[in-house]
Amino acid sequence: MNSRFGQLSVCALLLMCAGVAAWFVPAVTVGERAWHAARPCASGARGNDCLRTLPAVIERTDPHSPKQGGRLYFADGRPLSRLWVSYDAAEAFEAGDRVELTLWRGQVMKVSGKHYVWHEHVTTGGSMAVVSAGCVLAAGWPAARLLLRVRGRRRPADEVPPSPLPFLAPLLVTAGWLLPLCYRHPTSLFGSTEAIAWWAVGGVISLALCGWAWQATRVRMPEERAVVPAAGELTDSEDVFVPARFLEHTDYNPHHFGTHIVLGADGPAVTPHPGPGRFAAKAIPVERLTVRSVRRPRGEEGALVPHSWHIAELDDAGRPVRIAAAPDDLARILRALAPVMT
Repeated sequence: MNSRFGQLSVCALLLMCAGVAAWFVPAVTVGERAWHAARPCASGARGNDCLRTLPAVIERTDPHSPKQGGRLYFADGRPLSRLWVSYDAAEAFEAGDRVELTLWRGQVMKVSGKHYVWHEHVTTGGSMAVVSAGCVLAAGWPAARLLLRVRGRRRPADEVPPSPLPFLAPLLVTAGWLLPLCYRHPTSLFGSTEAIAWWAVGGVISLALCGWAWQATRVRMPEERAVVPAAGELTDSEDVFVPARFLEHTDYNPHHFGTHIVLGADGPAVTPHPGPGRFAAKAIPVERLTVRSVRRPRGEEGALVPHSWHIAELDDAGRPVRIAAAPDDLARILRALAPVMT
């Protein structure tokens, strides 16, 4: 419950941030356009919307650090006592440099020196739109995790849910086409043929990937029918190596060394490698094994095997053992063991 509340809270917070950023997009866009349209003030003109230039002399600099930026101090405090600039600008300017300040709407937008020019960063409507869209996409990750929990709400409480990683594909691909679109058209996402075509193509791709992610994260239930060998499967003389592992230390899986199970004419065996050859393979004593059940991973098993694998519970002459593998691989292993099991 706490985990679900946390994911819901993170999702809501990100969506709230997206809404705030989107609300600022029109105003920021207007300011950006006004800055690009500003022209030098006419002789004798007074106002904040034109560009005024004033001379100044740098008294000293204070670089601070690359992350914190730096400061410029001006002689006699004219036209202002100090100015926050980038670290590179504070390093480039020197005491005694004569510079020219460009002011717009009462703010210093540029410091021009003989060897260096510093520009104030102007927030663009496109960047704000990208922040808003990025927050929405980021909210998709906790939303996907919450969706999987809701989807599996009728499963056992300790059962490991499928991994939400497949949902990263539609989120990343959507970011690949949506963020550039937001940057180029912050206030008119559907205002041109180009933008509409962008939405159409990107939307189809994203929806297709969402469908794939939904299918990839579905809970595959272990088959409850009797394990019957597939026709011709057990007569194949060629060894086949299947990723699988026993979760207990046994004489045929000492110190959990096995990573694969090899199936073939010589019988199933545990190997620490994917082949070829049966080097270091240890035969599985199939005559001692009996299948009890097949289920999905639970509890701490989620840290031992992939979430999409299934686990077969076996009886090894009175001792419980578990074998884990992908659903299709596990079914194949159990079919190979079925003819000699009791």
